[in-house]
Amino acid sequence: RGMSPLTLSARVVAAPPSRRELVLALVGWAEAVRHAPGLVHASVSEDVEVEAAFELRAEWDAEGALEEHLRSDVFGVLVGAAEVLSLSVRMSVARVADEYGLDVIKKRRAARWAAAQRRREA
Repeated sequence: RGMSPLTLSARVVAAPPSRRELVLALVGWAEAVRHAPGLVHASVSEDVEVEAAFELRAEWDAEGALEEHLRSDVFGVLVGAAEVLSLSVRMSVARVADEYGLDVIKKRRAARWAAAQRRREA
């Protein structure tokens, strides 16, 4: 099995008067990055609970591809726009170490429920 993918994540909260401009910058980044070599997936979404808060995520299949993106003009424009147009910016890069689907989650929840049931019966 190869290396786990790397994920670039960011949370950006727009200054209210700058929301539209920030949305344009985020969408522009997403459209541009989708053509980058090594990109697996990229998305931008808006938090429905926090006004003008956005999440972006890009998954890369190789560290070199992500590093190239971090040095690119496309990413530089995104960072510059986020710094100028937002109240707060948080970015991180992480390697997915262990990823599993709903079937495994259900099994783990069932095991937890069974253990709690045994404790109650004891």
